[in-house]
Amino acid sequence: MRGTLAEQAQATIYQYHLMKKVVVRGELYRSYLCAIVILAAFLVLMYRLEGVKAFGIGILCSQFIHFIIIRLTLIRVDEPDYRRWGWRVLGIWIGYIPVAYIELGLFRRVHRHIFWLGICAIAVLYPWTNEATMISLMMCHFWFLAPRLVTLTRLRKSKRDGVIKITANEVSYYHR
Repeated sequence: MRGTLAEQAQATIYQYHLMKKVVVRGELYRSYLCAIVILAAFLVLMYRLEGVKAFGIGILCSQFIHFIIIRLTLIRVDEPDYRRWGWRVLGIWIGYIPVAYIELGLFRRVHRHIFWLGICAIAVLYPWTNEATMISLMMCHFWFLAPRLVTLTRLRKSKRDGVIKITANEVSYYHR
């Protein structure tokens, strides 16, 4: 009896029960880092110093675009809670991410906006940027969103009124 109560206490948060865990395995983490190294190497080999600048611009601008879109999307929510979001580097979770429990429906909506509006914002910059910067912006945009989109794909059949908690090694989904 004690063993089941201890397990239940560990998997229950208030009235929510742990329904699913999306674990970030070591292979995923290493391949995720290899992807950005390959992008950086490509930019340096193809464009030299211009590629290095483009890589830096891509990382900074894509994070800025993500931040602006998240903040604007949260304004549209009836009761935005900015304390639940913050700048973090947790394994593959890099950027402005939820730091507390967040509803899965809100997480889906925010990342759907980031994906499409991010592409549109980068496309607007097209006339003023060179080829290396456009490649860097698009690839960094997709690179930062990749873990979030994979998580959303794995949780696609989950009910949207549940909550998720992001840690360095896993995403936990809780539901009533």
